[in-house]
Amino acid sequence: MDYKIVRKENQKERLWTGGISKELYIYPDGSTIDSPFYFRVSTASINPGEYNFTSFKGYKRLLVLLSGNIRLEVDGKAHCLKPLSHIYFSGDSHSSSLADEKSIDFNLIFKDNIDLLDFKIIETEFLGKNLSAKAINIFYNLEENRHVQINSNEYTLGKEDALIACGNNFNIEGNGRGILLSLAIK
Repeated sequence: MDYKIVRKENQKERLWTGGISKELYIYPDGSTIDSPFYFRVSTASINPGEYNFTSFKGYKRLLVLLSGNIRLEVDGKAHCLKPLSHIYFSGDSHSSSLADEKSIDFNLIFKDNIDLLDFKIIETEFLGKNLSAKAINIFYNLEENRHVQINSNEYTLGKEDALIACGNNFNIEGNGRGILLSLAIK
């Protein structure tokens, strides 16, 4: 795979006890959340109330709150998250959330053999950034109509669309917010 765009309407939905998870990408291709995988990127809605998070034994987690406010408890320690705040924690941890309003989060679940080379929350202009040809790069768009150029091809990403690219250098251009991950297999 050189690159692909995963549109909001094509993301795989899965129910969890607190809402709906939408899978943006799972590696290797063809893996599922119920089979061994190296990493998975998704978003999830969190309904008002208290919910236990799914355990992912043997994995690490990165959670970025996109909207709402939640109190995340990880192994008995409370963390209050507001939009665009993030937390790393073990998939082995007992974790639960308490939300007064519907919230949305962005999740990366990854094994120890995956290097998280880059993680950025982009809040303003992002022009002409060349990303690694040696990594799997994932860009999740948080706003409408972000221009993306990959080699000589141009695309427009809508809100909640994701770009997954590897094996080629590419540029992302435009204004607005998004999340960028670069991952490599050790």
